[in-house]
Amino acid sequence: MTHDTAGHERFRLPGWIRAWVYAGGTLCAASGALWLLFHYFIHRNGAFGPEPHPMEHAWLVVHGIAGLGMLWVFGLVWLPHVRRGWAKRQHRLAGGTMVSLMLWLAISAGGLYYLGNDDWRDVVGVAHWASGLFAAAWLPTHIWLGRRTIRRRARARD
Repeated sequence: MTHDTAGHERFRLPGWIRAWVYAGGTLCAASGALWLLFHYFIHRNGAFGPEPHPMEHAWLVVHGIAGLGMLWVFGLVWLPHVRRGWAKRQHRLAGGTMVSLMLWLAISAGGLYYLGNDDWRDVVGVAHWASGLFAAAWLPTHIWLGRRTIRRRARARD
């Protein structure tokens, strides 16, 4: 392994942290998507007309707990990956986008929990779930871009 590759290896997260990122991210994204599905598209007929499906609340609870777990995971990733990558000026657009999304999702989740104004809550809610769907697609893109750079630099040295 050459020095340049070794430098990139420092940005690669240990396997146990990657497992938390993948598992936590998948649970958070899946539960959020399922909440969206049940909230907007799956209802049941009650005694007084259409009403929310009982699983809607369950998915929201799972999503909230998974989101809190993702805050912990974000902390795990911060020093060995985010700070080092930023200091080395590696993939600032891809990484900065990921960090911005995670920060927005955390802040907007707090807003959804604490905002009392229904109009603002609705706006923040749509911005939160739209950003969450984008983040679920962006994480694999971020990983792919980083791995592609490592492969390109390795080929350039050969």
